[in-house]
Amino acid sequence: MKKTFLYSFVGFFPVLLLSCGVFTKNSNTNYTTNSGTRSSATAQKTEIVKGKDLKGAQFNAVDEQGRKLNFQIKDVELDPKDSEKETYLYTVFYLDSADSQWKNLCTPDAENVAKAIPLTGSWDETGKHTESSNIITFGCTSGVLAKCVRMGYKPWKTVKGKSLRDYHQACTRMTRADYCGNGKSHTRERTPIDIYDELGIQQKTPNSGMVFEAAWSPDGATFINRPRWFETVSEIRQECPNKLKGRINEGGSWTTAEKVKQNQSGSLLFNDSLVRKRL
Repeated sequence: MKKTFLYSFVGFFPVLLLSCGVFTKNSNTNYTTNSGTRSSATAQKTEIVKGKDLKGAQFNAVDEQGRKLNFQIKDVELDPKDSEKETYLYTVFYLDSADSQWKNLCTPDAENVAKAIPLTGSWDETGKHTESSNIITFGCTSGVLAKCVRMGYKPWKTVKGKSLRDYHQACTRMTRADYCGNGKSHTRERTPIDIYDELGIQQKTPNSGMVFEAAWSPDGATFINRPRWFETVSEIRQECPNKLKGRINEGGSWTTAEKVKQNQSGSLLFNDSLVRKRL
């Protein structure tokens, strides 16, 4: 995978929770879901559809604010950034009841792309993922859920015998600088960071001018070398003192990711960031 700097994000951005099963298509009806498939004397055959076959599908589902809305998949395309050609980008619109207009679920990302990637399960307000075979979350390309997939951490895959589900979850923590794993972000929009791991999905960029920041697990930081922005390690520790006990560099001299790998188990991802000084 081509190396690019990952830009950190403060929030998750809009998502859609689809809690009505997989999409199906009847031979003589429109697209529905398997829990709401219509039957008739002439519509006997039901087939599961996916990928580009979902273009034009309409369904009722719940958005991130708990509103039940009508949605439509306007377009489906393979992600041009996915060299493995297995990730689809969905253009999802919802019917706004205020003016009866169809509007894009997603806001444009830095490349002006406003599409989404469907992922199984849901994420709560703390950022914790709960797996479910009955719920699909559409993560917008402007948010961390889709961003981490596009960086190579596809939660449905296994690499070198290891599931990438935890790597994807760790990536969402790292991207938002959610050190305590409680959903609170400690970064700012468009902050560049360099991410790397031991699976070789992302590799450390040499001579990036960045310094090791932290090591990450699905539950947040396993070690903090230095904060991404102007907060002190002491300020972050006060947020979750028990969790970060013995996991913060308070010695005054910066350590390295290599030393953390040797002494701190459970770390899946590592990142570097720029050293910032108050003016």
